[in-house]
Amino acid sequence: MRDYLSKELKRWKPPKPPSLKISFDAALQSYTKKSCMGIVGRNSERTVLGLRMIINNHVPTPLATEALACLQVIQMGLDLGFRDVVIERDSLTIVKKLHAQNEDGSVVSAYITNAKS
Repeated sequence: MRDYLSKELKRWKPPKPPSLKISFDAALQSYTKKSCMGIVGRNSERTVLGLRMIINNHVPTPLATEALACLQVIQMGLDLGFRDVVIERDSLTIVKKLHAQNEDGSVVSAYITNAKS
């Protein structure tokens, strides 16, 4: 595990000061409808400013898991007092929905609307 973390930190690119970069990963256990996510926020010196592990119940789909995680990442940035946050994640679908000008009509529309606000 230590080797894995060391490799990840070498690939990690810090944000420009005074930004915060938040990385996260989420998973869904579909038969129980529980999701789990790990969130870590670092500044430009790689100092960890926030760390959360969150378990959510009644999450219907993997897409909803990603949308909920993104919403919780945004909330963590706000809780830490940052307005300029770089979110690091590979969910292109959620990123497109967040940048879309039209109203989202999918099952994750509530999460997208909350994240945008």
